[in-house]
Amino acid sequence: MSATGVAIVGAFFAAFGAGDVPKAMSLLGPEVRWTLHAKDVPWGGTFKGPKGVGDFFATFGTHAEPIEMTPKSMVEAEGLVYVRGIERSKVKATGKEYSVEWVHVISTADGKIATFDEYLDSAAIAAALR
Repeated sequence: MSATGVAIVGAFFAAFGAGDVPKAMSLLGPEVRWTLHAKDVPWGGTFKGPKGVGDFFATFGTHAEPIEMTPKSMVEAEGLVYVRGIERSKVKATGKEYSVEWVHVISTADGKIATFDEYLDSAAIAAALR
């Protein structure tokens, strides 16, 4: 099993966790497709290209403040990287916090992230938004 995908995705999470957003964004491919599979969440949906991913994070930042975003495990299988983790954030409008476990399914190509699919408990986030 090649560790290339894990190395790329690990570098992305490390850069983001250190607050080095430009480094994290540099690991996205030019045609990246980023999807948060979440109903009733303003930052849910599909975003394309690095600009689209920037829009995703800007929309998230308009509505919530991250408290914790921690990957717990990462494995690569059949060309995909699976990351399991936890997010805790505070909704700005309501002051409510939410905590959700998540799974990210990520593909890489040419040393960059090509697709990024996020799966989490969107109902918990939607409840915090109300």
